[in-house]
Formats: sequence, structure tokens, C-alpha cells
Amino acid sequence: MKTPKRLQPLLDDGFIDEVLRPLMSGKEAAVYVVKAQDQLRCAKVYKEASKRSFQNQAEYQEGRKVRNSRQARAMQKRTRFGRREQEEAWQNAR
Repeated sequence: MKTPKRLQPLLDDGFIDEVLRPLMSGKEAAVYVVKAQDQLRCAKVYKEASKRSFQNQAEYQEGRKVRNSRQARAMQKRTRFGRREQEEAWQNAR
């Protein structure tokens, strides 16, 4: 299987040994079965904001707070920096 571009850094850094197959794909991410240290694991890869299929992100981000006021203002104004920070916060949310 051809390695997805967003999983290549994990391969290069040695976190995973091999990408075996896609498991499933949804509106916000794709999940792949990978081999890491002789164990089968899953790797979830979020799609880029421009390629996600759902439109109303407000429901998903409701209640999340940003501590840095600069980041919060940028996100509210939807500047390039703010969109990048919002995307990073989205992908790192637990």
C-alpha cells in the first residue's frame, strides 16, 4: 500500500514501521491499520480543513477555550494565523 502523505513523518521518525491498510474514512478523518513494534495499531489522520465534508464546525468546537488571548483574537477574526491555530487545536483535541 502507498503510504499516505500525512503518515510519512511517523514512518520517517520510526513511530510506525508499516502502513498495512485503510480501516475506515469519515467526514473528519481517516483511520489506518499500522504496524508498530510488532503490534497492530490504528493511526487516525485528520483531513485538511478544506477537504472535510461537514460545514457546521461550531457544534464540534463549542465549549473549547483558548488560553492565549492573541490566538483567541486571531481565531475570532478568522485570520490566516487564526485558521491555522484553530486547525491545530481541532486536531489536538481529545
